[in-house]
Amino acid sequence: MLSSWLALVVGNTRLHWAYFERGSIAATWHTHHLSKQAVERVDAKSYLQAARLLIDSLVSESKIPSLLQDLTLPIDLWVGSVVPSQTQLWQQVVPNLELVSRSRIPLNDIYPTLGIDRAINLLGANHAFDWPILVIDSGSALTLTAGVSSLDQSKSYDGSVYGGAILPGLGLQLKALGQQTADLGSLLPTISAKVTVERQLPERWARNSEGAIASGIIYSLTSTCIDYIQDWWRAFPSGVVVITGGDGPLLYQYLKQRTPEIASRVLIDDDLAFKGMQAYRRELTT
Repeated sequence: MLSSWLALVVGNTRLHWAYFERGSIAATWHTHHLSKQAVERVDAKSYLQAARLLIDSLVSESKIPSLLQDLTLPIDLWVGSVVPSQTQLWQQVVPNLELVSRSRIPLNDIYPTLGIDRAINLLGANHAFDWPILVIDSGSALTLTAGVSSLDQSKSYDGSVYGGAILPGLGLQLKALGQQTADLGSLLPTISAKVTVERQLPERWARNSEGAIASGIIYSLTSTCIDYIQDWWRAFPSGVVVITGGDGPLLYQYLKQRTPEIASRVLIDDDLAFKGMQAYRRELTT
């Protein structure tokens, strides 16, 4: 087993990368999805060409961690994906990549349609914290995924999926309003800047459309999280709550402004998915 390897988590809108060296995350970065045109330019026999694809087709060299610029050794690529079309493209580029399989994730009670990303996040959370754990992933979708310790000794693993919920994330809600409401589409740049840059709770009872949309989205998302967190702590008073995902820091800031007493007990970890990939790889290679 090579000491250096790459983890790729394929999200709904972006690719999330981590470079592992000597058992630790050495670098992380994010790129947009791979295109069919890029795949056609790659010789699948050469992994180095596939690695260079990151530079040639996804992002500029300046955005690739400097430690990867001179990468010359063969390196394992482990992929967890929720986008089948992207999975197929990457299998064309790197035929021998290691693809995360739901059936091999070391958690009990994984139902057939549970997203790979949700399961990997939960596995990563247990890599860092003890059960019971609630993971709130704020990305394209806002997902809540809970896991608990398995009391049944006949179970294969020490952790089990408890359950969860899915709703549209912040960006997806903004996009939906822009696409489905003719009068509001032109307001989206202003609203997006207000929500993501200012990072201040909007006026609840807004007196203009921009403020009303910001209020509706931010207060509804945070209210949902608060309700689930409180219910989680009623069931598991010492349960861990951890936020992750691209909009995780933003969601945490809004939670902290609305309910500082709840936010004080909530953790934030941008690398849960990568820790989950590491735990998955360890399970299969040791």
